[in-house]
Amino acid sequence: MARFEYSVITKASPALAWLVFSDLHRWNTFANVYGELRWRDGNAWEPGSCLQIELLRPVNAVIEHIITTCVPAKKVGWIDYAIGVALAQWVTFEERQEGTRIHTWGEVIHSGITIGGRSVEELIASFTRTWYEAFRVACNQLVLPGGTLPE
Repeated sequence: MARFEYSVITKASPALAWLVFSDLHRWNTFANVYGELRWRDGNAWEPGSCLQIELLRPVNAVIEHIITTCVPAKKVGWIDYAIGVALAQWVTFEERQEGTRIHTWGEVIHSGITIGGRSVEELIASFTRTWYEAFRVACNQLVLPGGTLPE
């Protein structure tokens, strides 16, 4: 089992960061790797619901993304399974004086597979860094000077 983690700080409030995070239509702006994203079972972001994620790059696969916990603007957790890889991941939204700290961490289990000559751990670390940095930028772009939302 391998562990990963990454954090970013945005000027956005936890509520705004959650609105950006939970909007599936924005996900390809954070990492242009997705095909269709759809809630297959249950209501969006509720524990037990299943988000089906079509991954186009670096490998074509369908990820079953089962929500295990969700308190909007506070925390969300899920379990993913695809191509022989299982992943448990959590994201927290922590209000701070300078904005919101978004922290993600998880654990990956796989049978030693490589994808495009890279280990699963390398791919997840690279993907996580790319996605969360783009997410931070998107949140910051929605905040006016002084930390307020546009009307």
